[in-house]
Amino acid sequence: MNVRDLLPPRPDDMHKGHRGRLLIVGGSERYPGAPALSALGALRSGAGVVTLLSLQTVCAACAARLPEIIYAYEDDKFRWKELAMSQKNIDAVVIGPGLDRSVAAELVTSRLWREWPEKILVDGDGLNALASVQSDLKPRKDSVITPHEGEAARLLGTTPDEVRADRFYAISELSAKWGCVVLKGHHTLVASGEKFLEIKNGSPALSVPGSGDVLSGCIGAFLGMGLDAFDAAVLGATVHGMAGDILARDGIDGVLATEIANMLRRVINALRQSKNDNIK
Repeated sequence: MNVRDLLPPRPDDMHKGHRGRLLIVGGSERYPGAPALSALGALRSGAGVVTLLSLQTVCAACAARLPEIIYAYEDDKFRWKELAMSQKNIDAVVIGPGLDRSVAAELVTSRLWREWPEKILVDGDGLNALASVQSDLKPRKDSVITPHEGEAARLLGTTPDEVRADRFYAISELSAKWGCVVLKGHHTLVASGEKFLEIKNGSPALSVPGSGDVLSGCIGAFLGMGLDAFDAAVLGATVHGMAGDILARDGIDGVLATEIANMLRRVINALRQSKNDNIK
């Protein structure tokens, strides 16, 4: 597959709305930085408008770091679903980065899974919420979930060791239950129905806190740009892996998730200019 061909066109007369509008729902007192990393990943991937729905304290902290995004805050998580649904002209939503575990987190995640009318990506504690209420939910063709092996195990009712022992079987089971799946790890796997791809890009440099949040924002940005779930997942996982490959040239220790996010711009623009960017 030539991932360059998945990149959306960039006409001379485009404006920020043409780049896609992404809503991120997440953050908590314990994890205030996670949604900021997701938002940065989305912006560095070319998203046009990014809105964060979170607690007031989280929004305030993120605003000091990322003035480029829009903030909507509400300290009662039980109201987040209604506030999310009230946002205008949103093309895709990412739910879960830094959400933490609670009854409210389970409620907002399950309700958005059922009722969100556009594309949806679930990551982090959103996946833990899905694992708690999954018997009541059905797969969505316009969805992406991005578990690591531990989260995949919770969704499957098994152990991380069993997932690790047969990752191909695990992602097949997950895809049948949820839709498009990105199973993170060494050689990340992407599956949606009969479609399957193994991503060879990536290095241990990506095994740092916040790396998954950056990935969710990256894939979310491509969903918002109009790519279908599988193509957005493949493109996002590939450029995220390529960013890790570049950063690993200076060593695999000490890499920050912020650096991964900032490297996405270099990777994507290099892909636009390249002619031989095939992945196998």
